[in-house]
Amino acid sequence: MKSKFVRVLSLALTAVLFAGCACMEPTAAAPRPKSKPVVSGTCPVITTADGKTTAAMAIPTGNVNSSVVLLTTTTPTEVYVGESVDYEMCVKNLTDCPLTDVILTAEIPENFKFLGSIPQAEINANNEAKWDLSRLAGGQSKCVKVRGIPTKAGDFITCAKVEYKPILCTSFVAVAPKLALKKTMPANVMKCDPIPITLVVSNAGTGTLRNVTLVDTLPAGLTTADGRTQVTFPIGSLAAGQSVTKTINAKATRTGTFTNKAVATAGKLTAEDAATVKVTQPVLGITKTATTKAFAGRGIVYDIKVTNKGDAPANNLIVTDVMPAGAAFVSASSGGMASAGKVVWKVASLAPKATVAFKVTAKAVGAGTLKNQATAVADCAAAVSDAASTLVAGKAAILLEVIDVADPLSVGDVETYTITATNQGTAPDTNIKIVCTLEANEVFQSAAGPAGSNVTGSHKAGVITFTPLRSLAPKARAAWQVKVKGVKVGDVRFAVEMTTDELKRPVNETEATQIY
Repeated sequence: MKSKFVRVLSLALTAVLFAGCACMEPTAAAPRPKSKPVVSGTCPVITTADGKTTAAMAIPTGNVNSSVVLLTTTTPTEVYVGESVDYEMCVKNLTDCPLTDVILTAEIPENFKFLGSIPQAEINANNEAKWDLSRLAGGQSKCVKVRGIPTKAGDFITCAKVEYKPILCTSFVAVAPKLALKKTMPANVMKCDPIPITLVVSNAGTGTLRNVTLVDTLPAGLTTADGRTQVTFPIGSLAAGQSVTKTINAKATRTGTFTNKAVATAGKLTAEDAATVKVTQPVLGITKTATTKAFAGRGIVYDIKVTNKGDAPANNLIVTDVMPAGAAFVSASSGGMASAGKVVWKVASLAPKATVAFKVTAKAVGAGTLKNQATAVADCAAAVSDAASTLVAGKAAILLEVIDVADPLSVGDVETYTITATNQGTAPDTNIKIVCTLEANEVFQSAAGPAGSNVTGSHKAGVITFTPLRSLAPKARAAWQVKVKGVKVGDVRFAVEMTTDELKRPVNETEATQIY
C-alpha cells in the first residue's frame, strides 16, 4: 500500500433553475459520524458511512417534498494516489411527471486522470464531463459511474449540475380514416346494351371521413345514358366502416376496349379504381346475285349470302327477299317462308365471321328488268341490303289473219278484206309491214291502216303496200283494211305478206273469194 492517500470530499452540486447553495469548500480532515441519513433542507446534505461519502441536494427548493429532482453523489472517503477510484452520481425524478432533456454535467478536478464512465461521457473544452440522460419518467432514477486516478495527494473538489425540462403531457385520440373505392362493370357487352357501372366508396379505417366526393370520368367512346362524360357524386361524411354505393348507366358510342377510372377524394385522401369493358357488335354484310338474263316464262335463281363481319354474335337474324313485280315465287331453300310477295328466313344466331346462304327460285312472268332486293337485320346490328337485276327478254310471235267480209261477191260489188296481226308473244315486235296483192278479178278501191296509227296504204299495179307499223306490244292486235270491187267472175285469191324485225322470213296468208 502506498504511503500517501487522498481525502475526497463529495462533489458540490448546482442545478439550472436552482440559485440556492453553492459548492462546498473543502474542510480539514475530522472524524465523521458512522452514519447520518439524508434529510430535507435548503443545502446539500452530506453523510458518511462504511468509508463512503454521500452528498444529496433536492432541486430546485432543497426540499424533496417540493423539488423536482434529487441529485446524489457517492464517493470513497479516502483513496490512494495512483490507484483507480470509482464514484457514482445519480439523478432521480421526484415527481410523477416525466422530465425531458435531462443533462448531468460534472467538473473534472485537477490532478485527477479521467479514465471513463458508464455511460460514456462527452468531455468539453472546459474539462467538464457531460452525460445526456434524455428522459426520466416519474420516480425514475439514472446513475453515472465514473472511474479515474488521482495523480497527486490533496483534496479534490468537483461541482456537478443537472439540467432538465419539465414536460406537460395531454392525450388525444389519433384516428386514421381510410378511403377506399371499388368499381365494377361488365367485362363484355354489345354496343346496343346498357353498361351498368357500380361504385362503392367506403371508410375502411378509423374516424370519420368528411367532404367525400366521388368523380367518374368516362373515356372517349363511353357516355352516360343522357350523354354526359363525367359524373360527380357528393358523398359527404363516411363514418368508420360505412360505405355508399352509386350506380351509373353508361352506353357505348363505338366498339373497343375501354378502361374507366373513378376517383374518390376526402380532403388530402384519395382513392381510385378502374374497370375495363369490351364492347362488341355484330356487323352484317349481304351479297345478292341473280340470273342475269332469262326469257319470260323461264326460271330465275336468286342467291343470298349474309356474313357477320363483327366481333359479336348476330342474334335473331332475319333475312327478307322481296319478289319483284314480274316474278312469281317457286321455291326457297333453308325453310324460307313465302308470304305476301316476300320470302323470310329466321336464324337464331350467326357467329362472328360466319356466313349463311339462301336460295330463291322464281318464274319470270313478263319481260323487262326485274330488280330483286334482299335485306338482313339482327339484334344490335344495322340492317343491310343488296339487290340484283335480271333482264327478262320476251319473244314476239305475230299471228297473221285475213278475212273477207262479203263472200260470195257479185260482180260490181265492193269487198272488204280485214288483215289482223296479233302479237301472241312476250315481247314487242317492230316494223310490221303488210303488202297485199290483187288478182285481175278485183280492182283496188281504198286502204286503211290500224286505227290511231300513221300507217297508210298505197296501190300500184294490183299491189297495196302499207307503211310499217312501228311496234306491236305483247298481246296487242292491229288491223288493216283493203276495199276492192269485183269486176270478173271467178275463184279469186287475196294474198297478204307480212314482215317484221323479229321474223327472219315473211309470213304469207291468202283469202279466197268467190265472184259471180
